[in-house]
Amino acid sequence: MSTLIKRGRNWTATARLPDTFQGPAASKSISKTFQKKDAAKLWLSSTETAMKLGNWRDPRLELKAYGPLGWPEKRFAEALDDYRIKVTPEKKGASQEVAMLQMLAREEFAQKRIRDLMVSDFADFRDARDKAGKSASTIRNNLNTISAVYEWLIHEKAVDIANPIASLRKRRRGVPQPTGHRERRLLDGEEEAIAQAIEELPVDPTRRQWRALFPLLLDTGMRLGEAISIECAWIRRDYGFVFIPDSKNGSVRHVALSDRAYAGLLELTDGEPADSKVFRFTPWVAKDAWRNEIRVRAGCQDLRIHDLRHEALSRMAARGAELKTLMRQSGHKTVAVLMRYLNPTPAEQRARLFPAKQNVELGQ
Repeated sequence: MSTLIKRGRNWTATARLPDTFQGPAASKSISKTFQKKDAAKLWLSSTETAMKLGNWRDPRLELKAYGPLGWPEKRFAEALDDYRIKVTPEKKGASQEVAMLQMLAREEFAQKRIRDLMVSDFADFRDARDKAGKSASTIRNNLNTISAVYEWLIHEKAVDIANPIASLRKRRRGVPQPTGHRERRLLDGEEEAIAQAIEELPVDPTRRQWRALFPLLLDTGMRLGEAISIECAWIRRDYGFVFIPDSKNGSVRHVALSDRAYAGLLELTDGEPADSKVFRFTPWVAKDAWRNEIRVRAGCQDLRIHDLRHEALSRMAARGAELKTLMRQSGHKTVAVLMRYLNPTPAEQRARLFPAKQNVELGQ
């Protein structure tokens, strides 16, 4: 017996299969909701007629439409490659994401069809990365990138699938969170050791550029990518600033230069065209030289090049720079993010809390 029931402003029609129906069906009845009663009655009539004639097909048994181009049947590696080609180039830091996507495409889960992937595949990937000694931040970035590819498939390619990373985040161990921000500061003698290591670099053009790059990073707190991208015309020679037209957060920025950073830039740009780059290597080449040559020669293998940004901003704060000035220099949009970079040493902390004059008076 079929029914037609009003629920609020809508009408729910339910058609039940007759005993004589021999075809496949998900259940013995099927329901559908309509805004208008006439539409519900029309659907109910046509469905009952098809059931009695025996040619009704249960729509619940039909294959789900997953979207165009057959994406669910493709390997996830193909989605990673397509995302890398079409989406990644539009992002800042595209080179880092390209390397990550290429790494992910080589993983075991990427060889599976998209429709066959489950949350457990990515939980296994997470655990394998953790066992390999990767940091929580690295694993989280890997999973967030995978999630971004899924969101691109769902919203840009109209593929009807669920994002397994969204489900993974709801689990207890889910996506790992970093335990705390990095607080590495330069130790006594390390700045001099690094300067000496730069002088020992075997290739002269590289050595000459590092003489300018190291004090630029250490004194100004610039990001490596920003420093490497500087063009000769960006240096404001009358004011001791570098103009950054497009920083990481998308805003224009003026970065104040120390005397030695300014002198180093002037030496490199002397006689160069205005539109030429100050530094002639890429961030990847700079990082490689830092990791494998400079910090090894200096004996500080655990010091990352990004730690120089922490060091610079912490030194500025120790000299009494106010938060607004520090944010203009660093390019941070919020105080919360800036605070991760301000890591005073015990001596700096005491000096700020108990100025030298007060200590002298107490000694008297």
